[in-house]
Amino acid sequence: MKENNRTKADRSIYQMILMAVFISVFLCECQPGDKNGGQPAVKDQLLVRRIKVLSDDWRFQLDIRDIGEKEGWFKDNFNRKNWTKVTVPQAWDCYETALWGYEGTGWYTTIINPNDFNPETRTEIIFNRVMYYSKVWLNGEFIGENIGGYLPFSFDITRYLKRGQENKLVVRVDNKPRIEWLPAAKQIEWIQYGGILQNVRLVGTSHTYIDDLTVRTDLIKGSAKINCIVTIINESDVASEMELDIEIARGNDITKKTEKLQCKPNDSTKLSVDLVIDHPELWSPDTPVLYTATARLKRNETVIDDITDRIGIRKVTTEGTSILLNGKPINLKGVNRYDEYSNFGINVPEEILRKELALMKSVGINTIRVHYPQSSDLLSLYDEFGFLMLEEVPLNWWGGENMNLDILDQAKPALRKMITRDKNHPCVIIWSMANECQTDNEIGISVMRELMRLAKSLDPTRLVTFVVNSNPSRHLAFDEADIVCVNMYNGSLSGKICNHISEIDSLGFKPLVKDLTLYRSYYSNKPIVITEYGTKGIKNIHDDVSCSEEFQAAYIQKAWEGINSVLGVSGGILWCWADYYHRKYLITYNTYGPYGVVTVDRKPKKSLEALAHMYSGSISTKR
Repeated sequence: MKENNRTKADRSIYQMILMAVFISVFLCECQPGDKNGGQPAVKDQLLVRRIKVLSDDWRFQLDIRDIGEKEGWFKDNFNRKNWTKVTVPQAWDCYETALWGYEGTGWYTTIINPNDFNPETRTEIIFNRVMYYSKVWLNGEFIGENIGGYLPFSFDITRYLKRGQENKLVVRVDNKPRIEWLPAAKQIEWIQYGGILQNVRLVGTSHTYIDDLTVRTDLIKGSAKINCIVTIINESDVASEMELDIEIARGNDITKKTEKLQCKPNDSTKLSVDLVIDHPELWSPDTPVLYTATARLKRNETVIDDITDRIGIRKVTTEGTSILLNGKPINLKGVNRYDEYSNFGINVPEEILRKELALMKSVGINTIRVHYPQSSDLLSLYDEFGFLMLEEVPLNWWGGENMNLDILDQAKPALRKMITRDKNHPCVIIWSMANECQTDNEIGISVMRELMRLAKSLDPTRLVTFVVNSNPSRHLAFDEADIVCVNMYNGSLSGKICNHISEIDSLGFKPLVKDLTLYRSYYSNKPIVITEYGTKGIKNIHDDVSCSEEFQAAYIQKAWEGINSVLGVSGGILWCWADYYHRKYLITYNTYGPYGVVTVDRKPKKSLEALAHMYSGSISTKR
């Protein structure tokens, strides 16, 4: 068809618009601060922080016989082209059925491309979670290792990166448990999913940058005092005179403050900045209101680094036998929850998580407890939905012959990392040092006291505790805890065991009330929380017999009645929300823990309806 003049003109205008858009995009990609753009036009121009998630082109190789390091699989010239393409982050258990529960060694590799980093600035690589022992090479050079499978670790890789070319990253991962590593027990209750379990990020900053932002909130006569503690590091050879802008915002309501500072060459400095917000909107399970806290570091009016976090304004304290949130007593209606979900492992799509958390909220659950630190993304969802959190160092079932003070070499760094990473999440109200360990002897008491003192020094705004499964009066470190936490399974796992629903009252309810009343008498001025109670219930097993759906529903209702019958108890946390997979060496009869009110793929049992009745909620998936 022949074009008329109007069509030609329209096409010319369209081409001009496309060219303008192309030029605009090109220029934007070269501007400082674009997280995915190219290098700055001026060599010494400083960039606002930029983040690149290394999510593409990962490859994996199994190393069952652990020969990779000896054969040099990390070397720059080693051929890794035939390694299997895989998804990262994801547990290697999910790559193939044959790898489910695999405990051993595996290798990962990917490429850091030239446009993923700026060679003129500082580049840090952050591994948010790798299970368990990691060794890392870049372009054949060893850059470091990490022991610990639940919390982030990082390396400054600036000097290892080669400008203008592909950089080969290789990671060796070993998830075989060792008694000297957390959870420091011969038996591990949960599956230690292997591999790279959370994302790997490159973070590019100026050589003078914000290392940490801590936000603490306090309530004073209708106002909120916001204390922002900012650590700044100067890795250059030049002293820097700068300004630090602090901003707390919710919508159009913004509170700001600016401080001048000077950071010496190759040194760090810490600033404490206080802001006041009148008539703040407080965070709570009923009103999970979130603010945004931002710190901007400026030199000559130019932002050279920035960091942002979501916060909630709230205050957690104790008074006598009560836990107070924003000055009001709260009763914990909780569940223990592992982060695994059916065949997803721990990497669950956000839309599925949101539906699950909406259901949990509708049931009346206000508290979640975990045995190990959770991902930042999951904690952010807990913030948003308004769940209270008890987050725990993964020190579990530690005791026996391997007990010694050396455990502090593992537990203290884990506690420090957990608090450093999660300290700004309003959902976290309690730090727990351990679960069901032998903390009733001299070594256990000493370790708990040292850990709780460290937690209080790092974060004086939250409660600290540890969890036991026996008479708490023997665990003398509770004298330094803010609350007493006890797991109670009368008639389920302890004492005489109930075989039928008719026995729950005499073997479950009455012994629980008797024991709990005794425990209450030991601690007349401390809150007590039952951090675990529950029993097995297998879906589609029915009738008046233990492990049936009907038995589980009857048991948890009677246990909750017992918990609420003792004055001065601040609630209970059911074991547990969802069924879970056991580590294969834990028990002999199965590798599955059917303690949930829903199955591992979130199909409801009769006990879900019972829990909704207990916690004054309803079963709904509406947000």
